[in-house]
Amino acid sequence: MTPRCSSNSAVVALKGDLSNKDAVRDALRKADFKSVRGPFKYNQNHFPIQNFYLQEVVKDSSGEFTMKNLGLVLKDNADPYADKCSMKW
Repeated sequence: MTPRCSSNSAVVALKGDLSNKDAVRDALRKADFKSVRGPFKYNQNHFPIQNFYLQEVVKDSSGEFTMKNLGLVLKDNADPYADKCSMKW
């Protein structure tokens, strides 16, 4: 089973043993899963660092609405206030 979120990826990585809280936190921080948003990791304040894309809703060849990726807007975008957050690794 492919992990779809950081909590699931942590459970898979730890083989279901969540008794060691430090290991759980470390596994959560790794965010070892395939995100629908592309590359993804957590910053020190636990907000995501991720790419942002410009998309447009268009009709595909069968007439169904779908998202068309127009390009990358922000790469590895992080919360600009992360350094002011008291929550650290």
